[in-house]
Amino acid sequence: MRVNRVSDNRQVVLLEYGDETKLKMRLNNGWDFASGSKRERMEIMAEILCYCIQQKAKTDIMYKVNLNYAQLKKYLGYMTFQGLLVADRNKYVATLKGQRFLKLFVQLNDLLSS
Repeated sequence: MRVNRVSDNRQVVLLEYGDETKLKMRLNNGWDFASGSKRERMEIMAEILCYCIQQKAKTDIMYKVNLNYAQLKKYLGYMTFQGLLVADRNKYVATLKGQRFLKLFVQLNDLLSS
């Protein structure tokens, strides 16, 4: 498990379980980051990419990342256009570029926390 501080009261936690990787945003006080604070665009994109390491349907992504359908459509469209995600039969999966984005996102948070 890797913990990276985003700001004084926020952390990014990258959890790796074999083939599955989970990105967890949280406050230092133990509260889940998504439940109280406003998330940045890059943080939302990183959460989507982390969840889409394996193919996922739109509905699964929407509930897991806690977005409404309009927000989800905007993010999936943008990320697909940028080559971070690819759609196959209405399921989305992170590309190599998307996986690289996720690694760089964690490294940048690491750099900013030191």
